[in-house]
Amino acid sequence: MNKENLIQTENGNVKATENYGFNFNFSNESTAITAPYDNEGACVELKKDMLRGDNISIRFSKDNDGYPSAWIESKNVAPFKVRLNPTIFTWIVQYIETGKVEYDFDMKPMEPVEVDDDQYKVDMLKLFVNGGKKIQWTPLFRERNGKLSGTYIARNGKVFFYVNHTEELLDWLREMKQAI
Repeated sequence: MNKENLIQTENGNVKATENYGFNFNFSNESTAITAPYDNEGACVELKKDMLRGDNISIRFSKDNDGYPSAWIESKNVAPFKVRLNPTIFTWIVQYIETGKVEYDFDMKPMEPVEVDDDQYKVDMLKLFVNGGKKIQWTPLFRERNGKLSGTYIARNGKVFFYVNHTEELLDWLREMKQAI
């Protein structure tokens, strides 16, 4: 195709003047079709990891649609997300702490949450700390990017926390007897 076969439309997009048997153009306008997320499939995959006895790594964040999620990975499986509800959260924590793989619950995620991703990560950290979990913290002198890094280590997995460093959070962690 040469330049003579291209025209610019009113909205600035470029399209071919000849039809070459297909209807492609160079516009950025797309009608992307997104399928709903298969949370049940993600839970089934996580159950396979658990039945193999894999050590799993977990990071909490909101997904692009605002759902509270856990990103799961193991040495056998690349990272994938599981959208959380209270039962799924309890199931995951129960597995990393005890190795139990009970699996009879509703896999439908809770509704999207209104807090931003950074606050969600802090809220999840506080949930663990308030639950009496001891977090191993990266020493503050090694943190140079305004973040606090901590890891909760359990029998069958680890939970990684990477949250904004604020004096308020640091004071709260020290009040809660976290070794930071």
